[in-house]
Amino acid sequence: MYQAPRITMTMLGASGCGKTTYLHGMYAVLSSGLNGYFLYATDPDKDLDLADAWDELCVAGTLPEATDVEPLDYEFAFKHGMTTLLEIDFQDYRGGAGTERMRATGASADVAALKERLAISDTIILTLDGQHVAEWINDAADGTRNRSGDPMHIARFSRAISTVVETHVQEGNQTPAIIVLITKTDLLAQITGRPTRDALDVVRRNLFDLVPVLAHQVTVLLCPVQIGSFGLDREDALKVRPDQVNPKNLHKPISFALMHYLTERLPRQQQALSGLDQRLDSQRQEVESLRNGFLGPWIKRGRINALKSSIDADRERRGETVGEISGARVWAEQMAEDLRTSPIYRDGKLQED
Repeated sequence: MYQAPRITMTMLGASGCGKTTYLHGMYAVLSSGLNGYFLYATDPDKDLDLADAWDELCVAGTLPEATDVEPLDYEFAFKHGMTTLLEIDFQDYRGGAGTERMRATGASADVAALKERLAISDTIILTLDGQHVAEWINDAADGTRNRSGDPMHIARFSRAISTVVETHVQEGNQTPAIIVLITKTDLLAQITGRPTRDALDVVRRNLFDLVPVLAHQVTVLLCPVQIGSFGLDREDALKVRPDQVNPKNLHKPISFALMHYLTERLPRQQQALSGLDQRLDSQRQEVESLRNGFLGPWIKRGRINALKSSIDADRERRGETVGEISGARVWAEQMAEDLRTSPIYRDGKLQED
């Protein structure tokens, strides 16, 4: 039987890159239902907070407030119909938490908290502002841009991700899924003068020039998203035209997080199943040997009964493991189909169909 895993998901990104707005849009799309899939906040009050903020955007054009020094913390359940597929411990930190000094005088507590959080994260979302990505395309898609003044702070976030991945590898643990989330993709065409698809193709082909650290030991989803077609020429940066709200691709990070977790866990489940099979064979052989020995059924009755109880327990555990593996494969394949046209990289190589 399928058992919904629980994962930790953490968002990184510079101030103003659109992390919080993305969160609200993603929740609005999935809480309403998309192709039979749903996302719900387990806390009813937080569900209402997210819904109210989205309504304010769609009716009055007011963007959600940026995350303060207190991280946004949510418990989500991702479902297909009535079946829970994934439980998510989700946190969004303000941009400064990832770029400020941890030991500086008066440093905010969220700076150290983010470092600790990343160490236990199963999925890390690196959020890049589409405006700055477009400027990077214009300057040089071959990685020659001067990074010292990078408004996306890619070098700083890369160091944090590298430290986490290295620790996971050294400890033999599953490495986190990495999502490069490009927000405000409606700005790509406006700034680069290229069709949006062509601009995104530049990023797709040169992702590891943009974020070099991701070329090794991780699986990465490149996910361009947008909340609407708002453009740059707005009198008030916190206001948009409600009639221009047009969400795209907001659900895909959730699909990828589930697919990655299930896919990476399968080898361990297969190994556990193999271990159970070996133990069952060994126990059966011992029972047979004891039964065939001289006076074995009488003298070794206690040992035989203990082995039979262990065999029954292992058979039950084996059935559960087979069910878990079967369910994991089904849902991993479903998520992979949803992501079929999305660029996914493994160990620096783009996975082609």
